[in-house]
Amino acid sequence: MRVEVSAPARLHLGDLDPFALGRFGYAPVLAVGTPRTVVEAEPADVLIVQGHELQEARTYAQRVMDAYSLNGVKLTVKSTAPRHSGFGSTTQLCLAVGRAVAKAHGLDLSLLELVKSLKRTSTGGLFTFQLGGFIVAGGFPVKLGERVLLRDEPLIPPLIFHSDFPEDWRFVMVRPLEAPRSPDGEEEEKVFRRLREMTPPTQLTHRGYFLLASKLLPALLEKDAEAFGKTLTAIQTTVGLIYKPVQGSAFNPASEWLIPILKRSGALGLGQSSWGPTVYAFVDSHERAQETVGKIASETRNKASVEVVAPDNKGATERIL
Repeated sequence: MRVEVSAPARLHLGDLDPFALGRFGYAPVLAVGTPRTVVEAEPADVLIVQGHELQEARTYAQRVMDAYSLNGVKLTVKSTAPRHSGFGSTTQLCLAVGRAVAKAHGLDLSLLELVKSLKRTSTGGLFTFQLGGFIVAGGFPVKLGERVLLRDEPLIPPLIFHSDFPEDWRFVMVRPLEAPRSPDGEEEEKVFRRLREMTPPTQLTHRGYFLLASKLLPALLEKDAEAFGKTLTAIQTTVGLIYKPVQGSAFNPASEWLIPILKRSGALGLGQSSWGPTVYAFVDSHERAQETVGKIASETRNKASVEVVAPDNKGATERIL
């Protein structure tokens, strides 16, 4: 059968513990409705790949075919999130391709089976793909000197927390039009190795855990947008200081000029998704988001893209075509 899989992007709201004082990769993550990764697949005699990101899509499709001895598939990648910009595009592409190939052949794989067949070892966006909404991923223990992302076997972190995100709340995403590519793959592994060779900033990490557990999650559950935004800014600033030795500043250097603009916009909170360069302003309504867009756009003067995104509380969707 011919199927389409549509996966939300994700905002990574801060890896609290890259030194694994508790668990590496312990982080809040949010699924957002746009941009989306959309993949279409149907059975074929051989592997045919068309559309976007052809090389990666072919690799992921072949892995699923090899794992389950499938003859072939015609795969079309209709859209992806901007690559290496903080949207979790690689994970969403990987999972969407894998799910589409499996479904086209009538296979209903669990998340663990899917990840194993894809050999995906970076797992920051697994639960937003599966469930949508607001997630706290529990990370995993990592020994000193051990590789953290490029591993032989995937490690699925425990799901610590999952909740729908208030439908009215919005993020205004701001991305500089000119920015170097964020680290990924072997380069990202080297960055984490350099960071983990330094003295762990214990106070900062403890503060991050405290802010998440005692302030951010209660604010979310109580739908207190002001408290949520204030705490989110505090977490993002704390995480920025943890990563400053390898990032060069508290925010991606290519985006740092945007932070004062976000502060002047009147947003309730601000931060950076993953390594950036995408930064964001958090507000409590669509109307306020539109006002914020106008204020930010007037100052960035066509040097950055500015768009509003809403939460996605469903995760990846599938439909038979």
